[in-house]
Amino acid sequence: MSDVNITLKLKFTILSDILYQRITMKNILLFLLLATTAITCLAGEESIMADRPGFSTGTYTVKPHVFNVELGYQHAFSNNGSEQSSQSLPLMVLRTGLSEKIEFDLLWDGLNIDKEKNQPTTTSKADVSVGGKYRIYESEQYNFTALGILSLPTGTSPSKSNHVDPLFGLLWDYSLTENTSLFGTIQASSYEVDSSRIYDAQAAIGASFSHTESIGTFVEIYTIVPSKSTLEREHVLDGGVTYLLTQDIQLDFNIGIGLNDSSPHFVGFGIASRF
Repeated sequence: MSDVNITLKLKFTILSDILYQRITMKNILLFLLLATTAITCLAGEESIMADRPGFSTGTYTVKPHVFNVELGYQHAFSNNGSEQSSQSLPLMVLRTGLSEKIEFDLLWDGLNIDKEKNQPTTTSKADVSVGGKYRIYESEQYNFTALGILSLPTGTSPSKSNHVDPLFGLLWDYSLTENTSLFGTIQASSYEVDSSRIYDAQAAIGASFSHTESIGTFVEIYTIVPSKSTLEREHVLDGGVTYLLTQDIQLDFNIGIGLNDSSPHFVGFGIASRF
C-alpha cells in the first residue's frame, strides 16, 4: 500500500472518530436536555397550593427553594348596627420550604383602617408574625400538619400588642372524592388584655370543591372562644372562589357572614404567586 493511501486511510479514520464522538456527545447532550425538560415539566404539573383565602390554614408545606407570596384585601363591617368598619391590606404571607416537611412563614396584615360613625378614621400598622408548619403525616387521602406562630410587638396602636403572643394549631384534611375534600383546624392562642393574659380556643371545619382544573370553591364555619366569659365569642360562616390563572398564580374572592352580634361580616379578595 502506498504512503498516500496510508495517509488517506489514517485521515479518514481520524475524521470518522471525530464525527462519531461529536454525534455521540450531541446525542448525550440532547438526551440530557430532553430529560431535564421532562423533569421540569413534571415538577411544574402540580399547581400552587395557597393558604388563602379562609380562616383555616392548609396542610400543604412549600417545597425547599420555592417561595409563595400571598397578598389580600379585606373589608369588614359590624353586625350589631354600630356602623363600624375596617379595611386591612396587604394581608401578606411569605412562605418558603426549609425541608420537605417544614416551611417558614412570615405574616403581616399590613395597614388597618378603622372607621366609626361620627369619629375620625384611624390608621394603624399590624404586628409582624413569624412561624411555620410541620407535616406530621401525609397520604393521598388525609393529612395532618402542625402550625406554630409568634406575633411580635412591631405594629402601632390600636393594632399593636405589647407582648409576644403565640398561636399553636393542628391542621387536617380528608379527601372524600377526587374533587371534594373536608378540612379543618383546632388552634389555641394567647394574648394580653388590660394586663391580663387571655387564652382562646379556635376551631373550624369546612369543605372544598374542585369544579374544573382552574376553578374551585370552599365553605367553612369557624368559632373563636375566649377563656374569659366577659369577652365575646365569634361564630362565622364564610366561603369563596379560587381561580387558577396559571400553574403558579391563583386569584381568589371570599365573603363571610357573622352568625352573632360580635362577629363581623366581611368581603375580600387576593392573589397568591409561586416562584
